[in-house]
Amino acid sequence: MIAHILPDQQARDLYNAIRNKFANVEVDNDEVDPAYMGNGFEHNLGLINVSLKNAFNLEICTVFLPPPYDPDAPEQSSAPVKYHAVINKSNDQHAKSYAAATSHYGPHELAYLRLLLEKLVERDNNNTNVNVKGCRGVMNRMDILNARTELEEPHANKLTIPQSEAALELFLMEKWLVEMRPSGEVTEDEDSDNLEDDGEDKPKKKKRKKSSGGDRRKSLKGTYYGIGPRCFLELGEYLQGVGFPEERMPQIILNMP
Repeated sequence: MIAHILPDQQARDLYNAIRNKFANVEVDNDEVDPAYMGNGFEHNLGLINVSLKNAFNLEICTVFLPPPYDPDAPEQSSAPVKYHAVINKSNDQHAKSYAAATSHYGPHELAYLRLLLEKLVERDNNNTNVNVKGCRGVMNRMDILNARTELEEPHANKLTIPQSEAALELFLMEKWLVEMRPSGEVTEDEDSDNLEDDGEDKPKKKKRKKSSGGDRRKSLKGTYYGIGPRCFLELGEYLQGVGFPEERMPQIILNMP
């Protein structure tokens, strides 16, 4: 819950580490089910959900999205990966605090996040490929920081550049936003979408090459960011409300035992 959301492999590694750590621990309590860790990772998520939903109205949900962007990789795959997150199913004050803890975000930071999501959805509007799940709209760091100047009252002129930078780091840490490939850079899989139905090839966009010096590849305008997996899990209705197409919402799985 502290991490809020984990990629599938990281979550599986955590499950295996816990299972291995306590594999040889003897339990004297006869009421403890020896299969409490489940017969596998997915089964374990379902068992946890039974307790979470009954006691706290929390739930572990899974979403399929494109893989994290690796600016150092020579090619980018578009094969979807899973993310797992604990979601509060209640729309109460505790849920709101969990989604955006008041110790982290004030009303101006929340308004800033909403503005960024609206802009990213707007930049994705030209994407008409319903087979592409998730939002492909991106903004570079400069544009994101400058967006604070577009906040309207009562949030206008309330965030300084350092405060906006701090908010951006929290958005990234908690997976509301994620680093994404620059606009115009395509994956090997997406290049295949550039073929006409009559068999003629469209001009293909060139992939960016990894620098020979091994330095972290950057656009001239800096790092690019887009909508992260946590938004789709917790703010799906909001995203659709600001124009994101329902048919391109990523698949969400409810984990049952």
